[in-house]
Amino acid sequence: MINKIKKIINNPRKAWRYLNIAISKRLNRKKNILVMIGIDSSGELDILHPGYKLCYGFEANPIRYKKLIKKYKNRKNIRLYNVAAADYNGEIEFNISNNNDGASSSIGNFNADWVKTQQSDEIKMIRKIKVPCINLYSFFKENNIHYIDDYISDIQGMDLQVLKTLIPMINKKQIGTIRCEVTKDQYKNIYHDLPDNSNSGFLSILSDNYQLIAKGWGILKDNKFDKIPDNTWEMDCKWKIKEH
Repeated sequence: MINKIKKIINNPRKAWRYLNIAISKRLNRKKNILVMIGIDSSGELDILHPGYKLCYGFEANPIRYKKLIKKYKNRKNIRLYNVAAADYNGEIEFNISNNNDGASSSIGNFNADWVKTQQSDEIKMIRKIKVPCINLYSFFKENNIHYIDDYISDIQGMDLQVLKTLIPMINKKQIGTIRCEVTKDQYKNIYHDLPDNSNSGFLSILSDNYQLIAKGWGILKDNKFDKIPDNTWEMDCKWKIKEH
């Protein structure tokens, strides 16, 4: 091995090639685990999944789930579950919305004041079904998942309630980054019958160990904080472990 290294160093062309390969491998190194809760079949999982050894996806809407299964059936690093994330294991009522292929479907029902802010006041829940639900912390323990590189949730008003189930992992810094859909403090939640989903609520469980690194919508760029219009109720926020 030593002789091989000496030959590489003594040959500038080989040294440059070796360096390029080493840099390329380092840049292309896969992270271990991505957790995504609430998945759009035409969304960012397409972009993100090649960068992870394993991706755990949770989607409560059975119609959207079927599309996901069909789309990713040949992706060995993606594991999909047709369940709602909640704070217990069992079954829960789930409301299907009429907008964008059920994009706003939720365990909750819309806040009337939020509906008034939408471009169309026709947005509504059109069907109620029962779906399996899980406590994520229990799921991770049962599957021997002790560290999550990146955690993403877009679960229509339940983001904070579900994240609270992971407080043991948060306190031990066992989640690298956390990105959630967050409601402004003055609005609390866009679903009138769900628990608090406010920014202050997230800070109460994250501020000791995590720092906010981005704000906006969708795939966020680190250290970029988009301006959120005054009449917008929600935004995506991303935190990472504090560096001490």
